[in-house]
Amino acid sequence: MKLVNNKVMIYLVLIVAFISNLVFASVPSFQSAVSQELCGIVNFVKAIVGILAVVLFMLGGVFYAIGHFLPATGNLRSNVQGWAMGMLMAAIIALIMFLIAQPVVTMIANLGVSAGASPISISC
Repeated sequence: MKLVNNKVMIYLVLIVAFISNLVFASVPSFQSAVSQELCGIVNFVKAIVGILAVVLFMLGGVFYAIGHFLPATGNLRSNVQGWAMGMLMAAIIALIMFLIAQPVVTMIANLGVSAGASPISISC
């Protein structure tokens, strides 16, 4: 019963989002406001995630190098190398987020275009 309620809620949210996009996307002042807000979000994400990716790449490289200088007899070497690999993977994910932020926001902004709404152009 709970699973059915969750599906109904998901469908309702999607329908409301679709209808609101159709209604508000046709108003020019709303389009510019949405474009400005989404552009601000993209710029904020790019700034934070870009810096985070660079810092994680540097720290991951430093920890990985330190891990190679440690003796192999203890657990510390494997722990440090594991931390370094985790940092490098987080940096790669942050870099992917940095690269796809603009296309994802553009796609979200233009969800109602296929149903007859006018497209929102976002150029940051």
